[in-house]
Amino acid sequence: MSQYLIDIFESELFSTPWPTFIDRHFIDGSKIKINPICKSCMNKECIDFTSFKNVCYKNLVSYSRTSGNTKIIVFGFEEQQKLKKQTFKTLSLESYNKWIENIILLNEKIDTESLKKTSEILHFFHDPVKLADQIKISSEKMIDNKVGDSFKDKLSNSSNELISIYQSSKLLTDSIKMLEIYFNPESASYGQTIRTNIYKLFDKVQAIIYFSEGKSRNKKFNLKGKSHREIFLYESFPIIPLSLIHNALKYSKSREIDISIEDTAHGVEVHVSSVGPQITEQEIDKIFEKGFRGKYAKRLHHDGMGIGLYVATCVATKHNFNINVKSKPLNYANDSMQMAENTFSFEVNANAV
Repeated sequence: MSQYLIDIFESELFSTPWPTFIDRHFIDGSKIKINPICKSCMNKECIDFTSFKNVCYKNLVSYSRTSGNTKIIVFGFEEQQKLKKQTFKTLSLESYNKWIENIILLNEKIDTESLKKTSEILHFFHDPVKLADQIKISSEKMIDNKVGDSFKDKLSNSSNELISIYQSSKLLTDSIKMLEIYFNPESASYGQTIRTNIYKLFDKVQAIIYFSEGKSRNKKFNLKGKSHREIFLYESFPIIPLSLIHNALKYSKSREIDISIEDTAHGVEVHVSSVGPQITEQEIDKIFEKGFRGKYAKRLHHDGMGIGLYVATCVATKHNFNINVKSKPLNYANDSMQMAENTFSFEVNANAV
């Protein structure tokens, strides 16, 4: 809840004595102002370091602590008073430790209260979700009676009204489940486990996304591979195909999106590949963080909130696997963006949960 913390500092309800970055948002110190050297710094390496203490190329010291998902950095200090004409003041670690512990306590209380209020709000969605889920189940049974070799074929042979009812109910229930996990990652393992054919699940999800958004954007989903294995998974698992396919749809700069699913000796392996803006190494390290959006995210899809991939990795963690990312440069640019083949992959163990 870094924004609440930022608002508190900027309103001077709780002051920061030193120049501080809170999740890349700068707040000037009440006692020590930022030095012009830091203002003119283009590197801002103090923002990205991961250790408690960092000494930058200007020989200035920064200190970093993390509270929940909020990173708090104070910066621009000398370790010792070496210069005759002192530009930066030293930092008393005793004062800093006392201050930062109070800040962490404050942020934890904000997080706790926010989660409590969010849980109370989400509680009111319980009955609507059950109703939407029942509509989804009923409409899915009607679709299964249509002609076709795959769910996508059957869906395409359904009436527009039936397609709309199924899409709306499915996306509604999954969207609310996403919000629940976003605010409470532990909920990814709530409920009973369900025997799931991952290939058929991806087939259903890609069909829904195709008819709801993909078709109008002239996108084509290619579902490949042979997988017949069924695995017991939590009710939250469908969020993973929903997030990965929707992410590929949003950021793909080519028409086709490939989904490959194969049985392995240990379980089922899945790859979702598309051509889009290259994901840098720095972005790969952060792409699953809550609220993170890449360099070109706002440009390609302005209304994203950095929820989908974060929630997907929360669900994956509860199923004891990681989602991996590779971005293979294609050595050409599209709309001033370097293109790459971006692949999200994972392997679900046959004994996942």
